Amino acid sequence: MDIFEKREEDNRLQNILMQSYQEVDFYSTHNFLSEKQMNSLQLSDFPLQDRQTIQQQHGRFLNGRYQRYPDIESLLVQHSFGVSGIPLEVYWDRRDVSRAQEALWAFREEFAGVTSDDKCCVFCTAEYAGNKIMDYMPKRFSWDKKILSISIRGLSLKHLKRCLDDISAFDPVWMCLSPSTALMLAEAMESFGRLFLPSLRYIELSGEMLDEQTESVIRNAFHVQIANVYATKEAGPVAVSCEHGNIHIFPGNTVVEVIRDGKPVMDEEGDVYITSLQNNAMPIIRMKTGDRGILRSTHCSCGRGTPVLCLTRGRDCGYITTTSGRKISALVLRSMAEYANEEVSRCLSYIRFRQTGHADMDVILRVKPAFEGWEEEIARVFCGQVSDSELEQMKWNFIFVKPESAETEMEDKPFFEVCGEVE
Repeated sequence: MDIFEKREEDNRLQNILMQSYQEVDFYSTHNFLSEKQMNSLQLSDFPLQDRQTIQQQHGRFLNGRYQRYPDIESLLVQHSFGVSGIPLEVYWDRRDVSRAQEALWAFREEFAGVTSDDKCCVFCTAEYAGNKIMDYMPKRFSWDKKILSISIRGLSLKHLKRCLDDISAFDPVWMCLSPSTALMLAEAMESFGRLFLPSLRYIELSGEMLDEQTESVIRNAFHVQIANVYATKEAGPVAVSCEHGNIHIFPGNTVVEVIRDGKPVMDEEGDVYITSLQNNAMPIIRMKTGDRGILRSTHCSCGRGTPVLCLTRGRDCGYITTTSGRKISALVLRSMAEYANEEVSRCLSYIRFRQTGHADMDVILRVKPAFEGWEEEIARVFCGQVSDSELEQMKWNFIFVKPESAETEMEDKPFFEVCGEVE
């Protein structure tokens, strides 16, 4: 990154910080800056945030001008579950969403020759039309027929062969999916004796941690270029892997800090915090992602010159093990949670799953105070989201966490974990 790019990113950070302190209620009412400091805002002047605080006060994080016409017309709501199972509603200006994607599109074209005109197959947990969740469908085409979206919730053994047929008929140039979903496709290809697509030349992995063994299996199955994208709904694309496997931060999109004992560190492991430089509607400043990592002080030999983030712990979604021994990506649970939470008026403040036996799944939930007494209806809605025949045979145990014990229950717990006889 040259001196002019560095100056541009510094200016963008200053603009976000000043705008946040002047126009975002959560920051403007804190009065944590003196008049002298306001003339030279520093990122370290702002407090560290966690998802629970943002969830509980999300209206106070909205930029004031987006609560009035005409800017309110540009608002888009995105939904995030993160690593911890704490759902957030994240507001974006539609124009900022496009700008945040520019760096990733530039990488795709440089790395794999892929553009927005190329056909793409995307695997998703849920789809939205504007700010409203769309009815579940196993597959869906975009209006211009350039994107085939396949629901992760529909990837049962019965549907995997049909899924491969659909992808083959669509003949995409690239695919965007999670590592666990790519592994399921690779296993299905081997089981059904299928060769994959001659037109496919790029796979973009995201949503989960990617280890070397998993990446090797995917490369050997698909024989195409692979990149690993680190992104969040709060900040958009944060970083992407280069040809050497190092994850490079997009400095125009996000400031990444690794915090240890309350202070930023380099070349040491700590908690990953992000500050969005693109989200003007709901500026996210110094938010704890739930991931852990190391910011490297040395540059990568690929020559890009941008900071390198090494993730050491993050979104490892894992696999559900059925009574038959079949492995199902636990992202199916995230899809169920997203649809269920929308159906019950987004009344859940915490969602987590724990498999305790081949036929037993705990669903650990916390209900927002205004929705106490909805527990029976919530359990009914969740059960209605189960579509896989083997998952339908499981016993779903609903555990509702009381507010006073929620913080202990949420501390360092993954969205999905396996324990007991299936470990």
